[in-house]
Amino acid sequence: MTRRLAGAAFLALLAAPGARAASASFDFLLSSGTIAQRCAEAKADAQARLARFGETPAQPPTFQDTFVRFSDIISDLGDKTSIPAFLGQVAEDKDVRDAGLACDTDISQYLVDVFTQEGPYTVLKAYAAKKERLDGEDAQLVEKTLLDFKRNGLELSAQDRGKVKEIKQKIVSIQNDFSKNVSEEKTAVALTKEQLAGMPDDYVARLKKEGGKYLVTMDYPDYYPLMENARDPEARKAVGVAFDRRGGETNVKLMEQALELREQAAKLLGYPNHAAYVLDERMAKTPDAVFKFLSKLQKSLNEKAGPEMSALLKLKNEEEGSASDGVINAWDWRYYKNKLMKTRYQVDQQEIKEYFPLDVVIPGMLRVYQTLLGLRFTEIKPERAWSGDVKLYEITDAAGGGTIAYFFMDLYPREGKYKHAAAFTLVQGRRLPDGTYQKPVSAIVANFDKPTKDRPSLLPHSGSSGDVETVFHEFGHIMHQTLTRARYERFSGTSVARDFVEAPSQMLEEWVWQAPVLADLSGHFKDPARHLPKALLEKMIAAKNATSGLYYLRQNFFATLDMTYHTSSRLDLTQTYAKLMKEVSLIPMAPGTIPEASFTHLMGGYDAGYYGYLWSKVYAEDMFSRFQKQGLLSPDVGRDYRRKVLEVGAGRDEAASLRDFLGRKPNEKAFLRSIGLR
Repeated sequence: MTRRLAGAAFLALLAAPGARAASASFDFLLSSGTIAQRCAEAKADAQARLARFGETPAQPPTFQDTFVRFSDIISDLGDKTSIPAFLGQVAEDKDVRDAGLACDTDISQYLVDVFTQEGPYTVLKAYAAKKERLDGEDAQLVEKTLLDFKRNGLELSAQDRGKVKEIKQKIVSIQNDFSKNVSEEKTAVALTKEQLAGMPDDYVARLKKEGGKYLVTMDYPDYYPLMENARDPEARKAVGVAFDRRGGETNVKLMEQALELREQAAKLLGYPNHAAYVLDERMAKTPDAVFKFLSKLQKSLNEKAGPEMSALLKLKNEEEGSASDGVINAWDWRYYKNKLMKTRYQVDQQEIKEYFPLDVVIPGMLRVYQTLLGLRFTEIKPERAWSGDVKLYEITDAAGGGTIAYFFMDLYPREGKYKHAAAFTLVQGRRLPDGTYQKPVSAIVANFDKPTKDRPSLLPHSGSSGDVETVFHEFGHIMHQTLTRARYERFSGTSVARDFVEAPSQMLEEWVWQAPVLADLSGHFKDPARHLPKALLEKMIAAKNATSGLYYLRQNFFATLDMTYHTSSRLDLTQTYAKLMKEVSLIPMAPGTIPEASFTHLMGGYDAGYYGYLWSKVYAEDMFSRFQKQGLLSPDVGRDYRRKVLEVGAGRDEAASLRDFLGRKPNEKAFLRSIGLR
């Protein structure tokens, strides 16, 4: 998942290009008062500059003093507010997090206001009316900037424009409240030692105890291993129900409000619903195209998922006997999928993860990316990072030269920290007014099991909690964000269409399934020289698509739910979730749960866009097919990928970038093969 903050880039880097002293430029140790002050000052500066910009120019307008000038104002606002906004997601101090979220909300609402102002729009339209010939990103900047204003109501009456502005600002506040409620979830389920039967000793040993029972939190390192390994179905059910009640009824109400407000805004802007509004500027274009895509894929997946479900149910009936209810429930499927891996394929993720300690996986991953993309990563000590767990790296070209970009790593869970895995854009690469290029900066944020003095952090390779796959995926976003050479912030890095943004990172997940890569990526935690045994690797690859039908039906369900929520009015959200989950994923929703209350994707930028994970997966596998043919670590193909896909960002149409890299139109053949379908 890729996350972009408010308007944000980052504070301008103070060090000279390539200087190791750059770490001094990254100051995340801000008080809540400093955050409030910086945000207020940044907004005031932007307001003053926009007021001057909105005055009618004395001379005929030029591209430079209209669109470029406006772009610089918006980008500078992000430069001054990104640290506070980011701290709202990761700071250790709650007051700082609250101040950061308040700043993020304030700046996001202010940007809604900016794109509903007539003054700047009039100036920009005056230049556009000249119809000067522009090429490439310059032409894109004119088209997209005017579209941003139109999509915020600048072609509407003043009254309706005011309504759109008010609605969008309310949505910003709702989104941040929703996310905060999930991030600050403190629920823990108390289980006895007997209820933890099946759990590894190291898992049990690190759990906190209260009143003689063990506390299982809703953090990923607690939740996923238990759902995959605990033999007691009642224990799995208790934890699963608690997990799917995160956010509570408060978040259900917030989701209902957001959906209603999105629909109101869409209709004011001339669209039948929010999905039609969103898709108007995506590759899919219409909700009908998305529903047809999902329906066609569902039919193919059902052929594969039916036998997979039967295999899981057979295991359940064998294990539970007469106590079995004959259903693979929401708290069953991860457990019996894991059991299928162990029994049919002799693949045990608990055994496999012993070969993937984090301190072996990360250096191995960095070597893969360096070789593939012609880069060099150098670790730098971050002097004023937001947590002691944070690491900082400098990116340079392997062929030589100065600094290209920087990235941070924050990989372990903390109270109040962002709960999922994501790549946060902190600096948007762009050309500055003095002609230099602003160096991009990003942060990969995750919640992997934290090492202890007795045992390192061990990463499951794949499956429900496939942390090795996850870190490769998110680092793919980091490369997309940091290797950009887009001229304008509007097109920088992952600022591409949402139904393409996952393709580069999904493609790079494939490297964790390649034997030559895995040999270098693995090393047993007791003896790093012992790489993943060939026999075990062959079993893993054989089992890769054992339940791919069910996995992709689950993704299809999330996408169908998202599109249904955003094309219908006044639904009962929980009932709709339950109905579609059973119909599409083939697994019933647990009674008494409200999973939509923690579905942060739909509140954090993937609204009417979750289908993009499946849509972009088709492109990802097609791009990977070129590496399969010409060399997994081919520097020539990697250079082509870097230049034709990563560097251009949204500076040109995404379909054009795909055709340029592939040398042909993309197709779905590689995707179907990759999941075991004809």
